[in-house]
Amino acid sequence: MLVRAVAAAVLSAVLMFFWGFVYWALLGGGAKTQSPLPVEKQLDLLAVLRTSGMETGMYIYPFPAEMTDEAATAEFNRQHEEGPVFQLAYRKEGGPAMDGGAMALGFANMALMALLTAGLTAMVAGSLPTFGRRFAFAMLIPVIASLWSNLGDVIWWLHPLRYAAGNILYQVVAGALMAVVVAVLVKPQSDASTA
Repeated sequence: MLVRAVAAAVLSAVLMFFWGFVYWALLGGGAKTQSPLPVEKQLDLLAVLRTSGMETGMYIYPFPAEMTDEAATAEFNRQHEEGPVFQLAYRKEGGPAMDGGAMALGFANMALMALLTAGLTAMVAGSLPTFGRRFAFAMLIPVIASLWSNLGDVIWWLHPLRYAAGNILYQVVAGALMAVVVAVLVKPQSDASTA
């Protein structure tokens, strides 16, 4: 079963990686769900960021106050209502957009997710005798993960629904590719020994 789970992880990662290329590069998924900064404002924002001395990190505005500090909480609420509200994932150093290291890490992440899914499916494979049941079980994992994280970001961090919907579409299709492979390769022991 271990060999089948590892094979499912590697094959799934190949398919998910290819789907990522199709979605982000060929179909323009990023351009449909995100917007560039207005060209006339980019230099203004870059000047502030480059001279601010900010370290690489995740920044939010307004920053939530300590709940025990009434004055700070009131100021946070005022800033939040007034706007703007944003999160900024900031990397001071910059770096290559899509180098081999990033691609390798992305592939490894996909393989790890598929290996975990294959492992969970193997644990309950005896109660999933058909392809359809194994597919449904394996498919639940990316659906739950995608909805939880993306809709949570819409609710709690005010991410645009269009952005979340694009991420959900990408992740659920990638998850479906993974679920097909896992359902085919990770079978109950009696089925796996005869196949």
